[in-house]
Amino acid sequence: MNAEDRIRKVAIIGIGIQGSMLAFRNSYHGKLVCGYSRTEKSGEICRQKILQWADYYMEQGKLTAAGKEELLGRITYASSLEKCAEDADLVIECVPEKLALKQELFGQLDKVCPEKTLFSSNTSSLLMSEICVHCSEARKKKSFQSDHDDPVRNSHVELMWNAYTAEETKAAAMAHYHTLGFDPIVTEKEVKGYSINRVWRAVKRECLWLWANGYCTPGDFDRGWKEEWESKVGPFELMDLIGLDTIYNIEMSYFEASGEERDRPPKALKEMVDKGILGMKSGSGFYKGYNTLAGNLDAGEKKHEAD
Repeated sequence: MNAEDRIRKVAIIGIGIQGSMLAFRNSYHGKLVCGYSRTEKSGEICRQKILQWADYYMEQGKLTAAGKEELLGRITYASSLEKCAEDADLVIECVPEKLALKQELFGQLDKVCPEKTLFSSNTSSLLMSEICVHCSEARKKKSFQSDHDDPVRNSHVELMWNAYTAEETKAAAMAHYHTLGFDPIVTEKEVKGYSINRVWRAVKRECLWLWANGYCTPGDFDRGWKEEWESKVGPFELMDLIGLDTIYNIEMSYFEASGEERDRPPKALKEMVDKGILGMKSGSGFYKGYNTLAGNLDAGEKKHEAD
């Protein structure tokens, strides 16, 4: 079997915004996908999002009616980790950005996954070598991590190897992402935040500081950012898309690693998260009026700046 045929079935653990997008992207490119969530509600929201994205692709001429049915038919949902991981060539983890949670999950997955299964985490700020601490030495060699922007709308992905990652794992991962239409940017050795994402984090931290201390409003800043950099999306809009709870957890992971006050996320951000103001997935964040099923910033919903 050549390298491009290495990954046929993909198990996605955690089917929130990113997990749903990755399920759609993999199925669109012919992979068999099984999604798992601890709640039925997440599974139903995932189904609705995928239907919406399929309809959008049809409108764009990227998918026929028959293709839509085939795409949907390649995606199944499991009620247990064991069932989801059954015969999986690749597991992609998309659970909240909490190290202990991910460590426990991968320890369980190591026991139930076939020997062939590669492990990947969609983490933005944690390190795969720490996440896989409870996995066998053989499994660690099959581990790497990935970070996407919006897998439905664009083809940005960063891959990062760790000290354990075997050469055959690297080759299989690169081949898989090429078959999904990506041209991966590779961070060759572990560093917190990858490469491009690490620079994005520096921008994000400064934006949050400016906002929390009253120097700018999200709408005005994003407008200036898009004019200056000819970008379709501003930093505050992107944070809303990612999810403000995820943003908070990422910032906390940097603070816990450094202990430096400049890395502590603003109190104002924590207050938003505590109130359930989480961005697009809750209907409001720095902006409000989102279609909570849209899952991307170009779905045609009208936004205006939050109070």
